[in-house]
Parts: sequence; structure tokens; C-alpha cells
Amino acid sequence: MVKKSLETDYDIAYDFAIKVYNKFHDVIKSIALFGSVAKGSATKKSDLDIVIIVDDCTVMWDEELIAWYREGLANLVAQQKYKRELHINTVTLTAFWKELREGDPVIINILRSGQPLIDHGGFFSPLKILLRRGKIKPTPEAIFIAMQRAPMHLNRSRFAVLGAVEGLYWAMVDSAHAALMAAGHTPPSPEHVYDMLEKVFGKNMNRKFRDYFKEMYSLAHGITHGNVKLIHGKQVDELRNKTEDFVEEMRRHVKKLT
Repeated sequence: MVKKSLETDYDIAYDFAIKVYNKFHDVIKSIALFGSVAKGSATKKSDLDIVIIVDDCTVMWDEELIAWYREGLANLVAQQKYKRELHINTVTLTAFWKELREGDPVIINILRSGQPLIDHGGFFSPLKILLRRGKIKPTPEAIFIAMQRAPMHLNRSRFAVLGAVEGLYWAMVDSAHAALMAAGHTPPSPEHVYDMLEKVFGKNMNRKFRDYFKEMYSLAHGITHGNVKLIHGKQVDELRNKTEDFVEEMRRHVKKLT
């Protein structure tokens, strides 16, 4: 049962941190509140973001200890009835320090805006002060790694866009198959869909819908064969609109025939 004294988000976070420390105190290095609540920008739907830094330097973590910690933490979270949802992140001391030295933006932000709840032996708070004083600076290697990540993110976003086109393509294929099956035909392979739509529906289907499919088929196969490597967002929006119109047209025929 939640005590009435837990009026603020910090009170709730601190109450939970105490419970975590009491249960796992031998392996806990620091517990801190971070995220929108710590920054003072939380909304009514915001979670309480809490990071638990566990000691993997003086404590040897084997599979049994990991399982004990995970199960115990999950049970502890499940038992709480706070007014906010808890979002718990656990990181080892080694990983936290490594990512801090490499200038990981997530770790830097946790340290910059985080509020220490439990800081056994003084780990989180001194680092926070050093960061504020400008004493924690990324290594040249960290700068190089960060710069190297940029092209990877660009490629990932590019592939995500190309993947979106593939999804639109299969939406057209599936809906066309549904319409053709409703008309009593066995669904053909995608390369024959355009001709089958013309053969089966003829003048009962506006030619533009067949052209939409032909355009999408050519584009999807261009992507598959590596001939198309870049698509702009505006083009994806146009393709999505055409796909929605196409699917709706196929749905109209299915409804009419079944």
C-alpha cells in the first residue's frame, strides 16, 4: 500500500529506490531518477524513469545471480501501486563507465539531468559534478566512433523508407489477389496481376488502378534488384495515397462479388 506521504514524483522514486537497495544492497552502486520527471517536463502520462547501476567490478555476476536479480526486480516492480508507471533500466558499472567515456548521448543525458536517489560510496554525484564542470570530455576515439555512426543511421533510415515501399507493394498484391479470388480466379504471381486485373475487370475498373499497381511493381522490383537505392519522403507519401486508393478499390470489388 502506498503511503500518503508519497506526494511528489521524487518521493515515489526514492521510496522505490530504498526498496531496491534493501533487497539488493550488496550489488547496487547507484540508483538515479532521470528522464522527463527529473527534467521537470513530465506530463500526466509520463513514466518514472529510473536507472539502477549494479556493481560488476567487485561482484561476480553468473547466470544464477543474474536470474535472481531479474526475478527479484520484476516481482518488486509488480508489487508497487504508485500513481505513475515505473520504467526501470539496469546497467553495469563497467558499461556505464565505458559508455560515458565514449560520449554516449543517453548516458550523458542521464548524468546531466539525473537526480541521485541512492549513491553508495559516491559514484553518480561526483561524476555529475565533473560533467557540469566540463571535466568529462569524450576521447578522440569516442568522437571518431560517433561520427562513424552517422552514416549508419542514414543508411538505416534509407532502408526503412525502402522497406515501407515493400509493405505498400504487398498491400497491393494481397488486395488484388483478394479481388481476383472473389471473381472466381486463382491468384496469379505478382508479375501477372496487372494483366489479370485488366482481363477480369476490364471497363469495370478504372485504368488508373492498374497503372498504380504497375508503377508499384516496377519500383518494388527495382529496389529488390538494387537499381533503386533512394526514395524521397514525398514520393513515399504519394505511393501510400495510391496504395490506399488501390486497396479501397479492391475492397469495393470484393464486397460487390461476395
